[in-house]
Amino acid sequence: MNTLLENPFPIYAGGALLATFCGLVFLARRNLPSLLTLVGAVLLTLVLIITERMVVTDAEEIQVVTETLMVALERNDVPGVIAAIDPAATEVRSHAETLMPLVSVSDTGAASIQVVVDATAVPLAAVSEFHAKVDGIHTRSGMRLFYFDKVLMNWTKKEGRWLLTDYTPMHQGRPISAVESVRENRPVSR
Repeated sequence: MNTLLENPFPIYAGGALLATFCGLVFLARRNLPSLLTLVGAVLLTLVLIITERMVVTDAEEIQVVTETLMVALERNDVPGVIAAIDPAATEVRSHAETLMPLVSVSDTGAASIQVVVDATAVPLAAVSEFHAKVDGIHTRSGMRLFYFDKVLMNWTKKEGRWLLTDYTPMHQGRPISAVESVRENRPVSR
């Protein structure tokens, strides 16, 4: 069911096929029952589309939070980034407070966000993986820092909000330390 709530394409495709089939039956028979079936197919498709738009799944919430976090990063908004981090994740908060003043970010992006929610965890937990882009200038040296690779993020849901608990930037499939890369004034990824 989550597949239908996160991706409207099956609803569009199924609704189009059903409406086409019902439309062909109506054209062949031209009677009231076949017209009502066609109208019912169209209405069912519309109800499913409206439901898909109104219901926001946990995975969709994490995608929105990830995109919001990337926008805050691009704006060099330390409080905005800190707001997305779980207060218990002191190391992640420390990384944000350490790294953000060292880099003036000019552009960010998140693509191909994939989320796996662990519904059995208490509190609710999730892992997201996506391709991140961060383009900026090292404030001390003026050197350009550019990162474009996978990032893994761990999330927890507290008080109705998804909060970041940990992150792992990757370089060619291996985890790296973003803090050390920026401190050493070298590019995070090439």
